[in-house]
Amino acid sequence: MCRIYGCFGGEPFGRDVLDAVADAMREGGPDEQTAGLGDGWALGNNRLAIQGIAHGHQPFVRGRLTCVFNGEIYNHRRLRRELSAHGYTFEGDCDGDVLLPLYELYGDAFVSRLEGMFAIAVVDGREEPCLKLFTDHAGMKSLYYYRSADGRRLCFASELQALRRFPDFPDELDPLAVDRYLGGKAVWGPGTVYTRVHTLEPGSALRFAAGRLSLSRTALTGAEPDWPGGEPSVAAAGAMLDELLRDEMSRMLDADVPVCVITSGGLDSSYTTALAAHLVPDVASFNIAYQGDWPADERHYAAEVARHCGTEHHQVLLDPAGFPELVERFIRHLDQPNNAPHSLSTFALFEAVHEAGFKVALTGDGADELFAGYARFVKADRDDSTGWHRAYQGTMAAVQTETLQALYTPDHLARVRAAGGHFGDRSADELDRLVRSGERGKLETLLRYDQTVRFPYYILRRVDHLSMAHSVEARIPFLQPSVMRFAHALPATVKVAGNTVKAPVAEAARRWVPESVVNRPKQPFTLPIAAMIRPGEALHDMIGDLLLAPGAHCRAYVRPDAVRDLFRLQTETPGAHAAEALWSLLMLETWLSARHPKPSTTL
Repeated sequence: MCRIYGCFGGEPFGRDVLDAVADAMREGGPDEQTAGLGDGWALGNNRLAIQGIAHGHQPFVRGRLTCVFNGEIYNHRRLRRELSAHGYTFEGDCDGDVLLPLYELYGDAFVSRLEGMFAIAVVDGREEPCLKLFTDHAGMKSLYYYRSADGRRLCFASELQALRRFPDFPDELDPLAVDRYLGGKAVWGPGTVYTRVHTLEPGSALRFAAGRLSLSRTALTGAEPDWPGGEPSVAAAGAMLDELLRDEMSRMLDADVPVCVITSGGLDSSYTTALAAHLVPDVASFNIAYQGDWPADERHYAAEVARHCGTEHHQVLLDPAGFPELVERFIRHLDQPNNAPHSLSTFALFEAVHEAGFKVALTGDGADELFAGYARFVKADRDDSTGWHRAYQGTMAAVQTETLQALYTPDHLARVRAAGGHFGDRSADELDRLVRSGERGKLETLLRYDQTVRFPYYILRRVDHLSMAHSVEARIPFLQPSVMRFAHALPATVKVAGNTVKAPVAEAARRWVPESVVNRPKQPFTLPIAAMIRPGEALHDMIGDLLLAPGAHCRAYVRPDAVRDLFRLQTETPGAHAAEALWSLLMLETWLSARHPKPSTTL
């Protein structure tokens, strides 16, 4: 696992600039900082050494090919054997050693042979010199880029805060980014908060040469399960999924550094915890909770799973009184605003993982998006009303459209309307068109849309950035190609069996985890902000101090009187609606304060 960066074309940057870019994301690669410079290009790498520690120094070089790489290739041992049959030789055991030989043999199609998570940059000096960037099928590893004003140079980095260190970074806020954030809980790609800066989408390949840029995307092909009796069933799907995940987990637990598991107490992480404990004796598990008595506390479920599986359990406890300081720290590692309340928990959890001496942590992310674990999927699938899509999109918004219309300043509201309306409404209408196209069933369309349009930016960016802020690599078994292909091949009636959501996962987990965990209602891993943003709590005071201040940055977008009304409502009668809106505005305010982006020239 690493952080990567580079530039191609135009006037070269000095080594001081490259060092500044690397320093901005040193936590993601503290073990070694290296760079390779060529004629009109530079590639750099901050290394978090996980596999083949004694070797694996980057950039990788093979003739006129140069490569830097962020991620892990879990099938590298099999690929190494295949490449050896072609005459390639290797030193050491670093997974990245296979990349350039594969590229040399298969060209851009080499990424289809990789099983893992990655962001890869290759400078190909053969024939027409060019830069190529590649991202994995699920978008687990981020890569941001921009072109210089004259179009001659392209710069990229794993993190926006590092990309901003290039002298010609276009630091202009997209005037519609705030509406995109509040309408989607995060800024969905391929755009970013900055007008001229983009992120690569899942399964992307970018080519840049002589000022010309081209983009392509490749989706995973579905598996073709061999169903017993010829018909799919929940029982068969559970057995197949269990076999796939045990294979994936055995590879993901293979590292030259200590590996642990995150155990929230929910079904997915409990299942991955049980599989890890089956494969690795005395594996360590981590759970985070809050001091005091709060709603949605799952620590007792996590402890039950730990006892059942025999893990070495670490219970991390956060004091809500320290949340303001924690917000100030974690927002520096959040490249773009994200309203997920448990971002605080995620940041603090990975900090505890790092302090305990671990560099790798396995998580249960992705199962809900693949196997329909959220109630909103099922409710929307069964909603035949003409306005189903607007109601569904509302579940994915930080603030509802009706509230935004009263919240925005007249100028910002006019700007949103001139651009075609609120992001949430436009996204909902796009989803409705996809469902009406009939390419897939409604439920599968909802799932694929979430996997490619929302999930990489709302969840995966947060997991990646907040884990790497503490030099921890987060590995995600459910997002491996074999599991995703299998999920894509399942009919809706197997994913949701009657009233049982995520049925194959529950079936697979049943032999490994306590029945109390398998059968209990789904509960989101979150921060109980409705209870924590009330008089006497530290977050309540922080929000009042920042959002109601005369110099608040968010006043460029939202009306002070409307914010004051929300704060009064939450103070007098604490509830989810006002709390989420205030939390979302707090994340926006602290992000704007930490980043100081230039206002758009169109504001």
